[in-house]
This record gives sequence, structure tokens and C-alpha cells, in this order.
Amino acid sequence: MSQAAFASPARPYSKALRTAFLPESTVRDLPPTPRIVAIASGKGGVGKTWFSLTLAHALLRENRESRILVVDGDFGLGNVDIQLGLRHKFDITHILKRQISITEAITPCFLADAGGSCQLDILPGHSGASTLSLLGHDRIHELLEQLRTLSGYDMILIDLCAGIDWSARAIAAAADTLLLVTTEEPTALTDAYAVLKLSMRDRQLDGLRETNAEIVVNQAAGIRSGQAVYGVLAEACERFLHQTPRLAGVIRRDRRVSETIRLQRPFLGDHSGSVAAGDIMRIARHVAGDVSVIRRPVMSVG
Repeated sequence: MSQAAFASPARPYSKALRTAFLPESTVRDLPPTPRIVAIASGKGGVGKTWFSLTLAHALLRENRESRILVVDGDFGLGNVDIQLGLRHKFDITHILKRQISITEAITPCFLADAGGSCQLDILPGHSGASTLSLLGHDRIHELLEQLRTLSGYDMILIDLCAGIDWSARAIAAAADTLLLVTTEEPTALTDAYAVLKLSMRDRQLDGLRETNAEIVVNQAAGIRSGQAVYGVLAEACERFLHQTPRLAGVIRRDRRVSETIRLQRPFLGDHSGSVAAGDIMRIARHVAGDVSVIRRPVMSVG
């Protein structure tokens, strides 16, 4: 792999993360690769981690035969395991230290709902400076390559840290889809635009012309108000960045969300009939159906 790709933190993306396309005859002989969906936000407090876990649950409810992995990509303040009340022996630091394989760190979690229970696999994160000290461009690239080889999964959701940390930008640029979560608050909207601006620039510098970003408006007062928020963001992107991210969906505000987080319970298990549950199920169907891969992408080197 070219060291120039990781020359400085100012350029967190990597040309080595581009996808290459093989002839159709060769593609048929390759094992399937999971679709990687990065989930980001401009600021904390917009419900990104809750959305990541609830989306994963919704995807499993849509197809209980599918296999979904959620990766805690907040390398400094990981809390996916906390929201689930999940106990685990290993976390992502053991992988970054190359102490164990990525499959050894994956912990199963069983989510109960009206249809029974479904298994969601979790790659837990870690909180503390010890994780941050292990990070480097080579480690991020290595982690992404390992995730691409997990052919047993249909989709991998990576819950990124909030903001514009270089590691989050690197993963966001390399993902098949970037779901950017925002709210109606002006500060959240402004920070979301900053993430979009950097994401689009990163991908363009890496030779990828089209944005992979889609917008999720969370905690909206209503569908129309959420769509209006998206419209403001889309107009700014079209005017100044000359690209327009799509709207993945709007999730209406529900006071029971904070209650289920406090109780460490899956939202869809307790409140599957709520409007917020219906909203996120629609987003799950959109995400599951938004697959337009004709030829399977494989990692290129150099």
C-alpha cells in the first residue's frame, strides 16, 4: 500500500480504499462482500447511536435471515455497548493492537420484539485515551479491509464519532453509504453541512465524483418540518458544493426514545407501534433496497 495515501492527517482518506471492478466471470467466483454503511453526525446529542442500533434492529425485522454487524467507530468515547447493556470480553482496542482477530471481538446481542428475537452482532468500542493512541492511518485502513472480508454479513453499520475527526472522515469517505444524522436545531444543521462539505471534498480528492451521503432528520416535530430542514441543507449543498445528498428519511420526535435508552432496552421491542418506529422502519426499507451493485467491488491495492 502506498505510504503517500497516509501522508498527513489533513488528508484522512486513502486512494487504497477505492473499489475496483473485476470482469463478470471473475466476480461470480468471489464471496459476497458486506455493504458498509457509515453513520455520522456533525455534533453530539442528535441520537446517532440510538439511530444506528434501531436501524440495525429494523433491518433485522425486515429480514430475519439477514446478518447485521454494528461497529462502534467512536474510538474515544464508544457507547454502543452501554446503550445495549452488553457485556463483552474484547473490544476494538484488542483488534487495533493485533492481539485477536476481528471475529473474536464480535459479541452477539439478542433483541426481543413482537416477532420473537433476532441476533445483532456488535463489535464494541472503548472509551479512553488508550484507544486514541493506537490510531493511525494504517490501522484505520487495516480495520476497513478486515471488515470488507467478513463475507458472512449482509451489512455492516459503523457508528462514527460526532464531528470531523480525521478517523471518522476516513471511514465516511470509504463507506458505500454515509447516513448523516441531524436535527432541526440550527447548530446541528450547521455542523451537518460542515461534515457534508468535508466528506464531498475527501471523496473528490480520492477520485470519487459522487457523494455517498444521505440525510436523516431525527427528532423532527413532524414529517413536513423534517423535510423542510432537509430542503435547507440540500439547497446549501447544491448552491455551494454542487452536489445534493438524498433524503433517507425523517424520524418524528418521541419522548419514549430517551426512556428506552435509560433502561438499555431496544426501542422497537417496546414501542413498535409508535410513529417513530414506523419512520425508522421506512428508512430501513430504503437502506435495504438501495443496492445498485452490478459488479461486486473488491479492494484495490496501492
